[in-house]
Amino acid sequence: MILLLNIILLNVALIFDPGGQSFDSILQKADSCLEAENYSCAIQYYSKIEKDSLQFDSTKELLEFQLNFSNALFITGDYPNSLIAYEKLKNLAIQAQNRFYEGKARSGISHSLWRMTENVRAIEEILKAIEIFKELDDTPNLIEAANILGGIYVSIKKFKDGRAIYKEMLDKAIQSRDTFNIATNYEYLGIVDYFEGNFQSAIDNYEKSLEINEVEGNSFRISINLVNIAEPKMELEEYQEALNLLHQGINLQEKHNYKSVLIYSYYTIGKVHTRTQSFDSGLYYYEKSLQMMHETSETRDKQEVYKLIAENYAQQGMFQQAYEYHRLHSIEKDSLIALERTKELEEIKTRYEVEGKIKENEALILQNTQKERELLAQKDLIQLQYTIGVLIIIFLVISLFLAFRLYHVRQTLINANKSKDKLFGIIAHDLKGPIGNIEAMLKLMQVERDEKRIAQYFEYLSKSIQNLSTLTSQLLSWTFSHKGDFNFKIENINVREISDRSLELFEYQLTEKRIITINSIENDLYVRADENALLTIFRNIISNAIKFTNKKGQLILEAKKQNNFIEIKFRDNGLGMTESAIQKVLKGRHMVSSAGTDNEKGSGLGFSIVIEFVKKMKGKIDIQSDGKSGTTVILKLRKA
Repeated sequence: MILLLNIILLNVALIFDPGGQSFDSILQKADSCLEAENYSCAIQYYSKIEKDSLQFDSTKELLEFQLNFSNALFITGDYPNSLIAYEKLKNLAIQAQNRFYEGKARSGISHSLWRMTENVRAIEEILKAIEIFKELDDTPNLIEAANILGGIYVSIKKFKDGRAIYKEMLDKAIQSRDTFNIATNYEYLGIVDYFEGNFQSAIDNYEKSLEINEVEGNSFRISINLVNIAEPKMELEEYQEALNLLHQGINLQEKHNYKSVLIYSYYTIGKVHTRTQSFDSGLYYYEKSLQMMHETSETRDKQEVYKLIAENYAQQGMFQQAYEYHRLHSIEKDSLIALERTKELEEIKTRYEVEGKIKENEALILQNTQKERELLAQKDLIQLQYTIGVLIIIFLVISLFLAFRLYHVRQTLINANKSKDKLFGIIAHDLKGPIGNIEAMLKLMQVERDEKRIAQYFEYLSKSIQNLSTLTSQLLSWTFSHKGDFNFKIENINVREISDRSLELFEYQLTEKRIITINSIENDLYVRADENALLTIFRNIISNAIKFTNKKGQLILEAKKQNNFIEIKFRDNGLGMTESAIQKVLKGRHMVSSAGTDNEKGSGLGFSIVIEFVKKMKGKIDIQSDGKSGTTVILKLRKA
């Protein structure tokens, strides 16, 4: 009510302004609305200033106005117009040679582009903003800019990179006693915890942020905190508490017209209603979220909302509607484009860093050339022959150096070609199984008439496509990261996590062959290994075990500490191997792959790669079998 009266009084004052709606009066009202977090009111007055082309007393006053106007547009979720406003601010700042406002403009441009899923341009702008704030030694704005970069990483599921940035920025904020950014970074760490499934840790970080924001009275951040806390509460099945928090947060957001966060809030409360089987309420809030996306042009989460609507209809048994929304979800989520975008982001970041080094080198070369000319001008003509001789020697040295470099480049290319051949072999081997599963399920769906079975096959197919997308992304990212021979990134890897991720890819084969899987690997076992190489090893061993195990068979994974190693065993009760076959495999000889128990085909490539990777990670591998029933593959890797 007080806020409403404030708006009325401001408008009345504007109408009866004795100065005829003077510039100072309008600007003062706009700034007052902004300070009161009444962003719609602020935009109304700022728009009038811009529309009437009112003049400012100083360039700094103009820049401050443009920044406030841009921020108000962004907070209300008007991303296309906020992008235009930030671009105008950047041009004004560059003309005025004001690095601070240029940095703020680039941060705003990046944030707006990211909201509209233009990640490539967003990362270009934020890297330049970070460089500016480092140059200005402006810690608060450096933290805010770095957090945008962290958010982009999290949105493309590079959670480790995002967490590292947020943790570093939290430490900076604590050192500088910056309460706003301390609260913000606790919130961002909570987001990473949530995506990684650490729900209680996410709640703890969100509550730390909420406590600080309540003291500061920041209603915008408080509304976000409330909604964020609700989501892990929902995952912990504390549904009533989650609904209470969501209603509190949404009330604040609707009151202040925070469109940018209402998108997320609406579909989150829709998820809670769907999980508690209030399907109509769930659909109502999903539609509100889509409507808000239309109003703000923020479509980043559209595919997620389509997926949630499909799940809602599927739970009601309305499979035709579920199919239609799942189709829309698939169109939005084009995995190949997402993969290419991720690759482009890394290339842009690398190119940006390299260009900086090139500029530094060019400056040094220019300085050296100038000094060289000054020295040459001072030399006597008598020393000309000596100078020519020295230049000839330098030329010969450079020629020899270039010849050596060319030889080194040639050897690097040869090694790179060999490595790429192996990598593409790995890709072909690892993708063959998932693609075969999809083909088999499509054939079954063509002949199946039972709707329940079709729905089950549809669910399997959807999950298989998601797993295939994830596997393809991982394999291609790994391929792009290798410029020469295999140079593994050795780090501490959780064995249980790798085993769970690997088994998930074979869920369909295990179900079809009704193979019982027992994964008794404990959560506290870590090895020193390259993550992608270890995933390749696990996938190949598990694939072989499934292939040569009869229906209703058994696959057991177990691990234990043994001196400086972690010993991992893969035991099946399948066909077994002869001693001669074991020796051929362990010596890395290429074998023609035999058909599995269900006539599965293979390439014979997989185990040679396994042996090579194990050796490169300074591990050991052994195979035990009586030749009749069952095989045990024993993998030993260095303990972390």
